[in-house]
Amino acid sequence: MTIRERIRAKAWSLAGELMLWLLISGIGAGAVSGVFNMAVTRKIDDYFLETSYLQKEELKMVQELQDYVLAQGIAASDQGALSEWVKKKSIVYLEIYRNDMLLYVSDTTEAEDYYEDMEVPYYRESYYDVTFADGKAEVFLTGAFAYRYQMYAMVASVVLCFLIFIGCFLWGVRRRILYIQDIHREVEIMEGGCLDHGVPVRGWDELARLAGGLNQMRQALKENMEREQELREANRDLIVGLAHDLRTPLTALTTYVQVMQSGVCGDEAKRDYYLDKIMAKAVQMKELSDRLFECSQVGEEKGREKAEEPMLFQSVFIDSLSEMAMFLEGQGFEVEACLEWKRDMIRVRMDYISRIVDNLGMNLVKYADSDETVRISTVYEPGWAGIEVCNRIKRQGGPVVSTKIGMGNVRAMMDDMWGRCEEEVGEGRYRIRVLFPVEGI
Repeated sequence: MTIRERIRAKAWSLAGELMLWLLISGIGAGAVSGVFNMAVTRKIDDYFLETSYLQKEELKMVQELQDYVLAQGIAASDQGALSEWVKKKSIVYLEIYRNDMLLYVSDTTEAEDYYEDMEVPYYRESYYDVTFADGKAEVFLTGAFAYRYQMYAMVASVVLCFLIFIGCFLWGVRRRILYIQDIHREVEIMEGGCLDHGVPVRGWDELARLAGGLNQMRQALKENMEREQELREANRDLIVGLAHDLRTPLTALTTYVQVMQSGVCGDEAKRDYYLDKIMAKAVQMKELSDRLFECSQVGEEKGREKAEEPMLFQSVFIDSLSEMAMFLEGQGFEVEACLEWKRDMIRVRMDYISRIVDNLGMNLVKYADSDETVRISTVYEPGWAGIEVCNRIKRQGGPVVSTKIGMGNVRAMMDDMWGRCEEEVGEGRYRIRVLFPVEGI
């Protein structure tokens, strides 16, 4: 991440955005609820001042006091009984006079503090005559009769403030909430095994970085799965190829055993010759089986294995081609060898050469016309040296069934040795060339 991207990420962090919307929501909700409370309170005050509501409430309160003192037989100077009544009517401030003498007053300090805390304005003051047990007296009432309605207005303003705050905040963060839902949906898709859907990256905050990280993880996981699948398929193809190539030396081995059992090996030299061939094929089969076991155990990618030191072109092929010619003749073929050996050096793997020649021989047995001569020759091109096999294709009574494994193995081994495998089919004939780069060119 560059310095500019880091600065942008800090400036547009999720925490910063949330704090900003909290601040905006708080200011907006407080301002609206404050204006609402002031407007409603003023409307209430105007209503009470412009109507007879206060006068009716005072007369009602005076009547209650009159009923109380008559029922209880209370005198104008009975401090305890009057204070008890005042406490029950906590919104009333009361003074009692007789002949301009103050006989009773409710708690002045409490009343003043009460009015001041509730911010109740001075509405109205009046004197009323009340008959006590000891005679008539003048009563002065000042009441906060609008208190109940002001409380309703305050509760309404608080609720409105809360609703505005929540609504404004949710409106501000709705994009982030929708984005989180989008990310959640994409993660569920990835959990289902589909790695082709990318998570949308929006903005520069933590959610955007999380989406980018999920995309990177998705891409890495997809590449790993594809690579694993490719390795699995390559390993399977290699195992199938090795298993196929095991059949070729086994066929040759069977042929040599049959030759020895037929009794044609009259002298000890021929017998030893065929025993050496049998041993060579057995060793080749063991190497292939070991290779097959390694491939079945190792799951990691296999690169090109190192070829052997450069060898003379003739030394590489002379024994393998002689053995293939002998094998083909044993199968009823006539072989024409046109081999011109130049002193070219090539770099190969000898185990691959044996498998390539064996596959070529088995292909001839399966698909070549045994009534026609099989021609084996050396070919040279600038910078290349190789072998060419040419034969006529056998006429089949039905469709030719072939797994294509053998030639696939040949092409794979040639590619592993940086060589070329070229096939030509035409006019009922089949031609294959295997060419190797000449060292020192």
